[in-house]
This record gives sequence, structure tokens and C-alpha cells, in this order.
Amino acid sequence: MMAEKSATRGASVLCALAVSFVVSFTSQAAFVDFVVTNIDIDHEGTPLTVYTVAARFDGPQDVVLLAFGLSSENPENFKGFWHKDAATAPTDDAPIVLTQSAGSWSPALVLKPKLNRGFDSYLTIGGEAGAKNATTADPSWAKADRKAGLVESRGWSRADLPPTGITGWFLISPPGTGAGRVGESPNYDISGKPTLLNPATDVRLAQFVLSRGHAPRAFTLKLAWNDATPGRMQSYAAGSFVLGAAATQVLPQVSPAKSLTEGSTP
Repeated sequence: MMAEKSATRGASVLCALAVSFVVSFTSQAAFVDFVVTNIDIDHEGTPLTVYTVAARFDGPQDVVLLAFGLSSENPENFKGFWHKDAATAPTDDAPIVLTQSAGSWSPALVLKPKLNRGFDSYLTIGGEAGAKNATTADPSWAKADRKAGLVESRGWSRADLPPTGITGWFLISPPGTGAGRVGESPNYDISGKPTLLNPATDVRLAQFVLSRGHAPRAFTLKLAWNDATPGRMQSYAAGSFVLGAAATQVLPQVSPAKSLTEGSTP
């Protein structure tokens, strides 16, 4: 009886878009760290740096289900991203343009991905930009910014990121379909350079396009994942990553992983 009560206290339920996740807080080292690659390019006369953020795992079956809690101590770090997707066109019949004033974080809105995916900032769970990407924003994008006293209604159809510290995105497809699984992230090139350092261990989570020479931007992010076994509880961890560096950035840029311990809030 006491064992049953203890097991009950060690579990909780996280609901996201009507999908119930059983929360398992664990110290198992399946998630290793975040890895960042950076590629300098010029597009339409604008010098850019393209960053790919990936989660590295040490298990061959690990699947990312949810990325959430994107936060930074500097509110300015959520601004200044470049986009080139369907949301950047001023009208429905106008061409898409490279801009910092409009855009979407949806990977499915990148038109002609082979031509434009290298110039657009987007969020994803494993997949590359394109209409078949099943990543979507979680409800946090519509929640109030308590610090500013504002209610946000744009969802992820915006050029900047919400500075709320709770922003998340997840994969609509159920576990086992491949998109968020280790080894399934396409390793496309930009200017002849691979965007992932090790596709066998890394799951693509985001592409951030910034003006070359920007100040370093530090972020923290949390993940939910499992090994795709039916009925297996999710594991959670938190880590940090930096876009840019004071001097020359070395590939890869990694950060130590932090597992969320039992009883903490994901």
C-alpha cells in the first residue's frame, strides 16, 4: 500500500493540446547536450549567420516529443531574426522576401525549401523545413506576457519570439513515426556545409538566422522524449545553448545537460 502511494506521488500528468503525457522525472543520461552549428552566408546583399540547434542523445531509439520553456535572461535575445517564408510576402500574390519584420516560426510555411530553407528561422522536432513537417506551436504562444501585461494573439506567425520563458513546440505525429527520432533528421547543406554535425545522434530542433557579427545570445530549453516504446513514460531534461560567441565560434558548440529531478516542474 505504501509503495503504491509512493509511486503515485512520483508521477504527474502534463496536458498539451489534449494530448496527455505521463511525466517521468529521471536522471538517466539519454539526453546528452545541445549542439549548435553555424554557417556564414550572404543573401540578397545581407551577411547572415545560420545556426542549427540540435539535441544530442546516446540512445538509438530516442524520440523527441516536445521542446518547451525557451528562455533567456536578456529580452533583446528574442528579437532580430531573419525570415524568408510564406508569411513574409506583403500580399498573397507577391514574392516572399528576406526580412526581420515579418515571418513565421512554422517550418511548413517555407516555400520552395531547397531554395529558401537556408535563409529562414523556424522551429521543428526533427524534420527539415517544408510542407510535410508536422511540428506545431504549443498553447504557450497565445498566453499572456505577464511582464508586459499583454495578451498575445499572433501564435507563431511573428518574426520575433515570445519573451515569456514558456514557449514550446511539439510533433503532431505520434512516437515511432520517425521525424523526432535519433538518426532521422535530414542533414541538408547550406553553402556546401552540413547543418548537423552528427545525424546519427542529433535531432534537429531549430534554425535561427541572424545578422552576422551579432552579440552572443544565451538560451535555456527543456525537452520531453522517450524511446518510442508503447506505454513508456516520458523523460525530461533541461540544457542551454549560445548563438554566437565573443570571438570565433568553434563547431560544434555544446552545453552540459541537466536532468530534471523528481518533484521538479518541467
